[in-house]
Amino acid sequence: MRFNDMIRNHKLKIAGFSLLELMLALGILGIIAVFAVSISHSTRNLTKINETKNRMGEVKRAALAYYQGHKDLPAPVGTNEVPVAASGLNLEQKHRLDAWGRYLYYDRAQHPVFTLRTDIAGITVDNKAVAGVIVSGGPDQTIEAANTGSPYASAGDDIILPISANEQALAHARHDLEMLQDKVQALDKMFAGVDNNSGSGVDEDGCVPAMGCPQSGTSNDPNCSFATLDAISASYPFCGITIDTPAELIAGFYDLGDTILLDPWLNEYVWGDASTYAASDPRFHRFFSAGPDGIAGNGDDVIP
Repeated sequence: MRFNDMIRNHKLKIAGFSLLELMLALGILGIIAVFAVSISHSTRNLTKINETKNRMGEVKRAALAYYQGHKDLPAPVGTNEVPVAASGLNLEQKHRLDAWGRYLYYDRAQHPVFTLRTDIAGITVDNKAVAGVIVSGGPDQTIEAANTGSPYASAGDDIILPISANEQALAHARHDLEMLQDKVQALDKMFAGVDNNSGSGVDEDGCVPAMGCPQSGTSNDPNCSFATLDAISASYPFCGITIDTPAELIAGFYDLGDTILLDPWLNEYVWGDASTYAASDPRFHRFFSAGPDGIAGNGDDVIP
C-alpha cells in the first residue's frame, strides 16, 4: 500500500495545471499585457509632449527676439502656421510641426486700427491678455483650445503656450522715451538765450510767436522758458514743418521716423504739459507712455 500511495502521489505531481488554472494564468497575463501596452503608449506620448513643448518654447523665444528687433511679431503663414522662414522667425522647418507631425497653431493679435502691427495685449489666453499664442492639438491631434479668435482657453489635451511681450514692450517704451527726452533737451539748448519775438527779452515765460527758426523757415518757437513744447496745438508750424503734437515735432525735426510716435500699445507718446501736470508730477515736461490701458494716470504709465 505504501508503494501504491507513492505512485499515486507522483502521478498527481506530474499531472500539470488544470484548465481553470490555465485560464486564470492567461487572464492575468492578458491584464499585464494591457497595462504594459498602456504604459508604453503613455510613455511615448509623454516623450512627444515634452518634445512638443520644447519646440513651442523655441518658437516663443524666436518670436520675442523678433519683437525685440522689430517692435512687432511676425504674422502667421497660411492658415495660422508658424512663420519659420528667414524673413520671419528664421527657424528649422520642424518648428512648424508638433511631435505628432501636426501643424502647430500660431496666432498674433492684429491691431484693429494699425492692421499691420501687433496689438500687444489683443489676445486673451486663459484670461490673460497677451500678444500671441502657440497651440498643439496634443496626443489626440485635435485642437480644442483655438477658437475662431480670442479668447483662447486650455481644453482637452491641448498644449497651449501664450506669448507675452510685456517685458520687451516696456524696454522699447523706455528706450523711445529716453530718445525723445534727449531731443527735447537738444531743442531747449538750440533756443536758449534767443529773443524769440524781438521783444527785447529771451526765454519768455509766455509762449509767443517767434520771428524765425534757427534752422530755416518762419515758425513758432516751442520753447517758452520752462514750458518747453507746451505751446504746440493742432497744425502748429515749426521750422518748415506742420505738426499736431509735441511727439510729431520732435520726430519730424530730428528725422526719427514715424515709428517712434507710437508706444508698444500703439498709442502716441504723451507730453506732460504744464496745463495738465503740476511741477511735482513726474510726468511734468516729459514724454511718457499711458501704458497698456492707453489712459494716462491709471497707474500703468511708463515714465522715463
